[in-house]
Amino acid sequence: MLHKISKLSFTLATLFASASLFATEYQYSHGTLKMEGGFIGLNSELSTDISTHTITEKHKNIFSSTWYYHYDLTWYDSDKMLNAQQDFNSITTLPLGYNPAKAIPAINYRYEGLDANVVLGKDLYHKDKRTFFGLGLALGISLPWVETGKDSSNDDTTSDDTMDLMKKSKTKMLTYKVGLSVNTSYAFSKYVMAYFNGMYAYQTGTMKNDYVDSELDVDGVFQQYDAGIKLQPFAEDFKTKYLTLSPRLYASLGYRYVSWELKDVTFDVTGAGVKLPKGDFDSKTSSFYFGIGYDFF
Repeated sequence: MLHKISKLSFTLATLFASASLFATEYQYSHGTLKMEGGFIGLNSELSTDISTHTITEKHKNIFSSTWYYHYDLTWYDSDKMLNAQQDFNSITTLPLGYNPAKAIPAINYRYEGLDANVVLGKDLYHKDKRTFFGLGLALGISLPWVETGKDSSNDDTTSDDTMDLMKKSKTKMLTYKVGLSVNTSYAFSKYVMAYFNGMYAYQTGTMKNDYVDSELDVDGVFQQYDAGIKLQPFAEDFKTKYLTLSPRLYASLGYRYVSWELKDVTFDVTGAGVKLPKGDFDSKTSSFYFGIGYDFF
């Protein structure tokens, strides 16, 4: 499965790199990741810093029509999150002889992965390529994983005596998305524009943990909202006999919010062997970003 994911990741990166030859934008963001529920065996919220790297084209009309495409390819990489499993330790249905306060260790979590979306849409209002309002069909794929492992602060003698050695593990998720997208922009001048992109999609796929050797079918909702200002210091049109070149260099400053929800999932990655009730897994990322881009046409 991991080989297939790696191969798919490479294929997606190659396709988007090829599509970026004539227009693309690179964005770096830093923000906050909040995650709770489901496979991690608890319902309390975990929070940490997260960085993302994105290649995107927010809106590109196809030739001279009002049809357009949008794509984004994002890599996520969070800092480690530490949780003392307080919710888990409060469970009273542990097997006889357990001392929950000592048996369940503090666990580190780290969120990484790839997310890709493609939109084909049509401008319902189109003044020019700087001012427009469009709706589209969005398709996407998400390939995140969460690494878990017992934190070095644990009393290993105590926890290992009462558990099956909390090993490092990965919970890998693969979901496919389909939904609706809105893309809009308004030009204050030739050099300054405000934009907003939003996506709401249904997602379905699988979740698998290599430690407990278990796999689940999952479904839920994916949301992504992106708003910002584009500063375009260079924008000229050069007409030739056969085509018009419109080289543009620009920078963007924006805010992005991503919500990733899966329903009725559960994985006990602690190794305690306790049956946990199913819960909803939520991952929410909010971040500010800076981007630089170019467009030749």
